[in-house]
Amino acid sequence: MPPLRLLTLTLALASTFSEVWAANEPVSLQLSLRTGEALKLPRGYNMVQGDRIDGSSDHFLQAEGQVVIRDDQQGQIETDWLRYEDAADLATCRGPATLTRPGERITGKDLSLRLSSRLGDMHSVTYWIAGKGKPLLPVQGVARTMFFEGPEKYRMETVTYSTCTPDRQDWVLRADELSIDYNTSLGKARQARVEYLGIPLLYSPWLRFSLDNQRKSGFLSPTYGASNSRGLELILPWYWNIAPNRDATLVPRYLGRRGLQLGGEFRYLEKAYSGQVWVDILPSDSVAKRDRYQVDLSHQQRFSPRISGNLRFQKVSDTDYFTDLSGQINQTSTVNLPREASLAYQGDGWNGSLRVQSYQALSGVNSAPYERLPQVTLNTSQSDLYGSRTRFDMAAELVHFDHPASSFVTGQRAYAYPSLSLPLQTTYGFLTPKLGLHLSRYQLSSQSGALRDNIGNEPVGGYLNSTRSLPIFSLDAGVYLERDWRLGNTALLHTLEPRAYYVRIPHKDQTRIPVFDSGQQDISLTQLFSENQFSGVDRINDADQLTVGITNRFINADKGIERLQLTLAQRFYFRDQTVTLPGGTARTTSSSDILATASAPVNPRLRLNAGLRYASADQVIAQASFGGTYDGGPGKRINADYRYTDKLYGALKSVDLSFQWPLQPQWYAVGRANYAFVENRLAEGLLGFEYNPGCWSLRGVVQQLATNTTTATTAFFLQLELRGLTQLGPNPLDVLKRNISGYVKSDDITSP
Repeated sequence: MPPLRLLTLTLALASTFSEVWAANEPVSLQLSLRTGEALKLPRGYNMVQGDRIDGSSDHFLQAEGQVVIRDDQQGQIETDWLRYEDAADLATCRGPATLTRPGERITGKDLSLRLSSRLGDMHSVTYWIAGKGKPLLPVQGVARTMFFEGPEKYRMETVTYSTCTPDRQDWVLRADELSIDYNTSLGKARQARVEYLGIPLLYSPWLRFSLDNQRKSGFLSPTYGASNSRGLELILPWYWNIAPNRDATLVPRYLGRRGLQLGGEFRYLEKAYSGQVWVDILPSDSVAKRDRYQVDLSHQQRFSPRISGNLRFQKVSDTDYFTDLSGQINQTSTVNLPREASLAYQGDGWNGSLRVQSYQALSGVNSAPYERLPQVTLNTSQSDLYGSRTRFDMAAELVHFDHPASSFVTGQRAYAYPSLSLPLQTTYGFLTPKLGLHLSRYQLSSQSGALRDNIGNEPVGGYLNSTRSLPIFSLDAGVYLERDWRLGNTALLHTLEPRAYYVRIPHKDQTRIPVFDSGQQDISLTQLFSENQFSGVDRINDADQLTVGITNRFINADKGIERLQLTLAQRFYFRDQTVTLPGGTARTTSSSDILATASAPVNPRLRLNAGLRYASADQVIAQASFGGTYDGGPGKRINADYRYTDKLYGALKSVDLSFQWPLQPQWYAVGRANYAFVENRLAEGLLGFEYNPGCWSLRGVVQQLATNTTTATTAFFLQLELRGLTQLGPNPLDVLKRNISGYVKSDDITSP
């Protein structure tokens, strides 16, 4: 075997180190080779640099002095001494070493790493890891030992972990052992201790947490709170990620004044169906002295492209369940809980449905709506009938009404409403004549004069089996007018959009027809331009009336932005009203109240809205509202709304203010006050703060909620969120989003 020859090079060999030349980097390499052999680089790497490099083809490579091995994709290793064994694909570093690649920088001593499989270990580690190609918060810390357990997988012993920057360790997780797997976005810790501002905050012998806030099985962060009706609250939920399309959450909830409540939710999502089930039970409520429970089930299913179904079932143990145990106004104000099942069919130009429906009435059976057992509907719409512009529409229904109170009239109702219309549309206006025939039949189970309808009225002479047919004619017309206009230096497009809507329906005595599901509609612009002033079909108003309205718009001609909109509308009656709801008073005036609305974006951040209802008969402002929204960007939001109703129409005066606003960098104030002046009480109030220095946030909220006309409950929320690890305390985000329109979580607020 020929003797070794020492070759001194100032640049890499032509074939072996072509990457060094291409990079045009100054290097000083010393290479020892056996005669006739070429040096082989570590697998996947395209450059090796060092003061001295020795090696043997297909066996090893050894480098000393400012060693760097680099790959454009894998990153690089920097050390003072490195030996690479080709057969094992093993790189060994003595002394300090640094691994750098996209989303990772790890510094330590005595590295041993199989380059392709990413298996190995390192000691005395300082790490910064963001996850390759993942939009995650970077994590950093130190560890006595780090084990590389595959691509994007790390296990560390005697370790610290935080998403805070090294110069500001506001919170840190200390653990005997910590595993981070970016493939599953899951972290696991053993003998974990969480410190916040140097204060021990949480200990757990075993902890699992999500690296990307995605679904992972395990205990969720405990939450706590307090209210005057429930006392101290502590919730420790456990989440089970059963499958990508199924999960469950078990929610034990301790209520200091009432006892231990056990709850659970199961959710499922399939290609053809989805739904969720929530059940909770509070055995032996210490205050109410009884067992209490809630069941809430919903299911949606598509049996075929045309057939779908829905199921909804809600039940609580008693009428005070939500008032005593819930802190959400949408639950405490619940009056009736639905129970229904339905099937729907979507045809070509028509659809039909079958439904059964009942309720649990929380304020007594006499206030419950009628049950539909069952209800069948059919609707169809055909445009361009027989090649013309004529449109045919029909709505039909057959339903049996029942009621849990024996004093209510029950029976069947069938109706059909076919109509023909001729929409005529041009660029400058429209005209739509329509002619329809409303047909209905009532077959009652009982016709006693002592029976009541659903609004508690006892008609003289009782309700009778009835047949009703009413022709309905309407004519809807409008014109679009526009002109160029200037306001100072601003070019505007001014539009006028007058509209007239005429309706004629003859009188028909309907006093012997019960009211199953009809009511008086509130006057609004939509109601003024509709055929019937009653909701439902139990009452069809007699009409010989004309609604006239006009809308003004001022539009920025250059930007196309609407600067101001004004709408004014009134209905004129050509005969007195004769059809009313039982116990109602017939209108005798020749015109309706006057409605006016206005909206104006004063500037890109401030928008104002106003509404007015003027009762010409009483010569008073029946209703008025004025409000506005200031949107200064994420985290800068103010909403204000004032509502007024005259005492002749219900006596209401209320103001609703809500806001989210930065007090100073990292500090945000949040609040809402909905105050009713007539009752002289706060219907709902909320005041709180958020502090977010970056890697954690603290939210504190106090909420007062009126649960009924005489009582209110107060709740306190305090949540500490350690970003990238966990949340401690009750979550007030749902409360904030519901109370403050436009609320943005402080983590999502970015500086302009």
